[in-house]
Amino acid sequence: MERNREITVKGIGNLKVPVDYVEVHLTLEELDKDYENGYENFTKKLMKLQKCILPIGFEMSDLKMRELLVAPKYDSVRKNDGYAEVFKGYNFATEMKLSFDFDSKKLGKVISEISATKVNPIIKVEFTVKDKEAVKNNLLAAAAKDAKAKASILCDAMDVKLGQLLTINYNWDEVTIYSGARYEMARYNLCECSDEMTCADFTPDDISVNDDACFVWAIDG
Repeated sequence: MERNREITVKGIGNLKVPVDYVEVHLTLEELDKDYENGYENFTKKLMKLQKCILPIGFEMSDLKMRELLVAPKYDSVRKNDGYAEVFKGYNFATEMKLSFDFDSKKLGKVISEISATKVNPIIKVEFTVKDKEAVKNNLLAAAAKDAKAKASILCDAMDVKLGQLLTINYNWDEVTIYSGARYEMARYNLCECSDEMTCADFTPDDISVNDDACFVWAIDG
C-alpha cells in the first residue's frame, strides 16, 4: 500500500504594531485593627480615586474594580523558643483599572489627579492596542503565508508539487499584546509627583508580537 506523502511546516507570524491604548492599574490597600474604621477609611479613599478622574472627562464607572478583598492580617514574631502569630489588623485591598485611547498628556493628567488625592495607590501603566482581535487575526494570516511560502520552496527544491492542505494545528494560547515600555510608581514617589513630572510628551515602543501554527499539506507528483 502506497504511503501518503505529506509535508509539515510551522508558519511563524511576526508583527510590530503601534500603541494606541493605555491601561492604568491601581492597587489600593488599607490596614486597620478596627474593622469599621478601616472600612470607612478605605471607602473614602476609593471614592476620592473615583471622583478625581471626573475633571479629565471620565465617568466614575470608567474606573473598573476587579475585586475587593478583606482579610485579617497576621505577622509571625519570635516568642520564647518559637513563633507566635500577632494580629496586625484587617487588610482592605482592591485592584482597579482605567483604560482609554493613548494620549501621553492625558495620561499625565490622570497621574497628576491621582497624586493630588493623597490616597497614594500603587500605580502601574501598561501600553497596548484597543483592537486585540484584529492583531491576533493578522498574526494568524501572517503565519499561514509564512508556512505556505516555506512549503512551496521545499517542494520546488524536491521537484514535487504542493498538494491539498490537510490539517492546521494551532495551540490557541493567549497572545500577549503589550508594549515592553513600563510606567510604575510606588506610593512614596507618587506623593512627590508634580504636573511637570507627569505630563511629559512621549511615545512608547511599538509592540512586537508573534505566533505560530503548523500546517500539513499533501505532496503531489
